[in-house]
Amino acid sequence: MHLAGSYLENAPQTYRETASPGGRATGYQQPPDSSVREERGLHHSTIWCMLSWLGSQCVALAKGRQLILEQHPGSTCHRFVGAVAQHKSRSSQREQLLRQSRQLLHLIAEWDGLFSEKFFPRFATRSGFL
Repeated sequence: MHLAGSYLENAPQTYRETASPGGRATGYQQPPDSSVREERGLHHSTIWCMLSWLGSQCVALAKGRQLILEQHPGSTCHRFVGAVAQHKSRSSQREQLLRQSRQLLHLIAEWDGLFSEKFFPRFATRSGFL
């Protein structure tokens, strides 16, 4: 989720740059006693898969907003538009998914400051929103 947020927050950043920051592939941490080098790494399309999944969580976004506003009526979480760089979307449908993803990521950051129960996986999956 950190990488998905990084992609959305940095306008010039691409999926490839997100998956391989500084040209170094994001991979698995090697066990200290391992003699075999792990060559598998994060594929750049994984970033889009995560963003499209996050963007489709409309019910979790709505319920999360509702609960945040009940807990903290002064919150402006419902006003955050979640605009993304125009060049990051090829269609209006894709733009909507990216915007909703960004809205949800911002909501999660606010949620974690208000509630002891983490939004993912505890709240959203237990509540049946997914």
